[in-house]
Amino acid sequence: MQKITKFNIFLIPFLAFSLTAFTACQPSVDGSSSGEGIETPLVHNADLNRRFDQSMIAPVNNQIQQSTSGQLNRSIPNMNDSRISYCESVNGEAGKYNGVRDTQKYPLASVSKVFLTAWALDKLGPDYKFENLWYFKKVSDGVYDVYFKANYDPALNIEKMLYAMAVLRAQGVLKIRQLVIDETTRVYLSVLNDPHVELTEVPVSLNQSVENLRIIFNSSNWGSQTETAKANLAQFAQQKNRVINVPNTFSVDQVVYSYSKKININNYTSVIKMKSSVLLKYLKDINVNSNNYMTDMLFKILGGQTEFKKFQQSRLGLTSNDLQFSTGSGLPVISMGIRTDNLGSCLAVLKTLKFINVLSQQLNFDMGHVLLTAGTDNGTYEPTIPMSLNHNMVLKTGRLYDVPVLNVAGTTSLSSGTLYFAYFTHNFDNDDESVYQNKRDQILNSILNFYPTISSYQSLSLNSVFAD
Repeated sequence: MQKITKFNIFLIPFLAFSLTAFTACQPSVDGSSSGEGIETPLVHNADLNRRFDQSMIAPVNNQIQQSTSGQLNRSIPNMNDSRISYCESVNGEAGKYNGVRDTQKYPLASVSKVFLTAWALDKLGPDYKFENLWYFKKVSDGVYDVYFKANYDPALNIEKMLYAMAVLRAQGVLKIRQLVIDETTRVYLSVLNDPHVELTEVPVSLNQSVENLRIIFNSSNWGSQTETAKANLAQFAQQKNRVINVPNTFSVDQVVYSYSKKININNYTSVIKMKSSVLLKYLKDINVNSNNYMTDMLFKILGGQTEFKKFQQSRLGLTSNDLQFSTGSGLPVISMGIRTDNLGSCLAVLKTLKFINVLSQQLNFDMGHVLLTAGTDNGTYEPTIPMSLNHNMVLKTGRLYDVPVLNVAGTTSLSSGTLYFAYFTHNFDNDDESVYQNKRDQILNSILNFYPTISSYQSLSLNSVFAD
């Protein structure tokens, strides 16, 4: 795992809170507060503050009807190349489906994030917010004990921590004697800056979280990166007409962790509640920047492989013949020298895209709010040939190098409805990457030339991805 040393971090896009409230509580940490020997994994069906009322979701028809002939209905470039799998469908209707090598399973890479997106939206809803709780009590003038419960927020970065300091300072906290965290608090300061990182441990361990908090909550460690983060917060405050005064100095004597069940919140006198921006904005950043850490943490929060398989079967209608899924990000799992990749068929991707599209209509959000809007969003997709992309296509890319994979999947807005498409390239040489990028873009361009597309997808400004 990448270790953060005395503030050796990079420029980070910031994740701001949407709501801050302060309330007084009426009425230490019970048991061992040293944190020694305490480590706990994220549990299945962790308490995420509230559950989305799934009664709001009508039964989702995500079926894609294949052509009975099994033949392509239009001429699609490069379909004779056995390294390419492709499929497309207009509204999922029979007679409007094209596919070649479309039912075989291949490595999904980061197209896996499309499946994680569907799961998170279905389980939590687009408006879900993570609630960070800061309990505190006065020890002496300006000195407080603090307990931080993050409720498994997957994006606790440098800006969020500086913002918390500003809010604590406004309540009179000049210094923290003891900062306690529990198993729901995992702090990875570079979570938004280094989206493609491959950590050996997701979420970061409690020990690493303790170290990261010790670093950021002691201003003696601050440098140019902190100043950049402060500037990001100042820009956000100006845009939202808020006052955020990050202190020039701050310190913490001790950071420890303990199980939440051992912490008596009644020993604290006050609490600050900070709610994150909506899940929709988390998913937008995940898919635009292909954030591996946030995706894999969400995967674990939602229940991991066992719970996903239930979703895959009951909601997506996909069997193990269609999809084998181990991680939310699409990064492989290597155990005892054996590598396991997420594998899925082109057709399984289409069904999942249709599932998200149906949810978007039911729950009043736009596909461009969760996927990369081509021609607008700066992210992982850069076309190699000129194309007329203007809010008429949203997509997700996927790339692996050790087992070469180059994928893209998405939807296109047509005057007659929605086109779902997926392109997989596999078993090629990395030296031929530009060749297959070009073939990918030839197919996307053929979509734009063949179908009467319309500009209908929205997007989320990159400056407001995490700022309500």
